[in-house]
Amino acid sequence: MKKGTYMALADLCGISLLKVMPERQPVAPDFLPEVSCAVYVAEDPSGTVCYIGSVCRPHDDDGLASHIREYLHDLPKAQKWDGLYVLPLRSTTPELQVRHIAGDVTAWMLPYDRERWPTAS
Repeated sequence: MKKGTYMALADLCGISLLKVMPERQPVAPDFLPEVSCAVYVAEDPSGTVCYIGSVCRPHDDDGLASHIREYLHDLPKAQKWDGLYVLPLRSTTPELQVRHIAGDVTAWMLPYDRERWPTAS
């Protein structure tokens, strides 16, 4: 993902954005940022966006890593993920707002694995 694209997605987060992290992250829970709420963009090895996800676990600083670990264990399509772009959100962001942001990001990025699209705001 180009930095400009990431920055446009970061703008969609508004005041809920915790910090800007335009670098591609490994699909390795132990190396993901310690955040409890986030929207993430998964890419396959060709760099194509395959999935948009979100997590909201306000009392778990390792919420994103735990969520990704669960997906890697239980969700076969996660096996094709090759990298993640993370939009870390403040832990005070309500779950409904996290889902709306994920919906907005999904509408922008149009991932090919989208049987459970979040609702855009």
